[in-house]
Amino acid sequence: MATRRQVLSASGVCIALPGLESVCTAANTAVSPMHRMVCISSALGMNPEAFFPKSFEAGYELSPTLKSLAPVRNDVTVISHMDHPGIYTKHGAMNSLLSGVDAKKAGPGENISVDQVAAAHVGYQTRFPSVHISLGGSQGMSWTGSGIRVREESSPLDLFRKLFVRDAEAARQARKADLEQQASVLDLVRGQAKRLEKSVNASDRAKLDEYLTAIREAETRIQGMQRWQEIPKPKVDFDDSVNSHGSMDYATLSPLMFDLMYLAIQSDSSRVFTAGFGMHNHIIELDGVTTGYHGLTHHGRRPDKLKQLRIIDAFYIEQMSRFLARLKNTKTDHGNLLDETMVFFGSGLGDASRHSNRDLPLILAGGGFRHGAHVNAMQKTGQQTPLNNLFTTMLQRFGVEIDRFNNATGTFDI
Repeated sequence: MATRRQVLSASGVCIALPGLESVCTAANTAVSPMHRMVCISSALGMNPEAFFPKSFEAGYELSPTLKSLAPVRNDVTVISHMDHPGIYTKHGAMNSLLSGVDAKKAGPGENISVDQVAAAHVGYQTRFPSVHISLGGSQGMSWTGSGIRVREESSPLDLFRKLFVRDAEAARQARKADLEQQASVLDLVRGQAKRLEKSVNASDRAKLDEYLTAIREAETRIQGMQRWQEIPKPKVDFDDSVNSHGSMDYATLSPLMFDLMYLAIQSDSSRVFTAGFGMHNHIIELDGVTTGYHGLTHHGRRPDKLKQLRIIDAFYIEQMSRFLARLKNTKTDHGNLLDETMVFFGSGLGDASRHSNRDLPLILAGGGFRHGAHVNAMQKTGQQTPLNNLFTTMLQRFGVEIDRFNNATGTFDI
């Protein structure tokens, strides 16, 4: 049973004691390193034979798909035999990767995603509580506490404008007026809901509680946006004139996506991010790829299709590796950005060729965890460890007071 304090913390409500001289110590006043969370995903999984290393021994050999991680291998943990045990939704599992809950069967708030728990913990300390982008189609893996799916940007240049380009004065004034109007409407409907609260039965009261939760979320969002309205956006070194051939020009779009996340981290525009590569059957513009992506995942073990699929899988990891190296090479007061940023990579599909949701391809990097291993998460019972155990540990490291996240059975030692 979660304590009231844990519930408040997970909901993004911060209650702080006043500063008391009698309890102030050096530990109280020391500045702690920031914590950040990045969740990267591939909607169509990874080819298992080329992804997972062959041994769990120290100094294990990186698999063909993971070769590009060599420069940062001591900052990376590869995990085998972990998944969401209750998920059997084939491609639909991309919606539940960060929650471990089937979104179609969940009630409001029952499938909040790990990134949104972290975002609620940070709140509007940053301009954006969380930032979301997905190339090649939405994945829909981020869900708020009231069960609303979080929108993802699909264009790196649109994301650049959102993060770093100051809106025209007319647009800012229009947004200010719109936020004020939204706040007034919320005041009105909240008052109406409160008046109903004492006169409804237990069933209706539960529905009313869900409604009030959504109102509180909206109020928090509006108040946060209002606070940041007149604060200038940071200026960054980014070439926004780069043009892609189209939405499948991943060789251009993917580096832009990761560069923008790096700049958003460096400028403290947000501390929570999701990014990734969506599900589709278009031909991704990479050398050696001539067949639609979804079709390649159903390769039937044909060598030509497997070769193309592994080119795509390796490209995804190469892009992440480049991002990790850039974080590691950026020094901070407490070490480097990678030490302060936990980077999760995964997919809701373990083997897309069989529509399997078991044994997911998972990587955790940075964040101050112990790394450098290929970890076997198979339990003594012969069952795979729930992925939400890892998410519980990540949230605890992030600073959230939580015993277990969603349907976790505990934590994961890493």
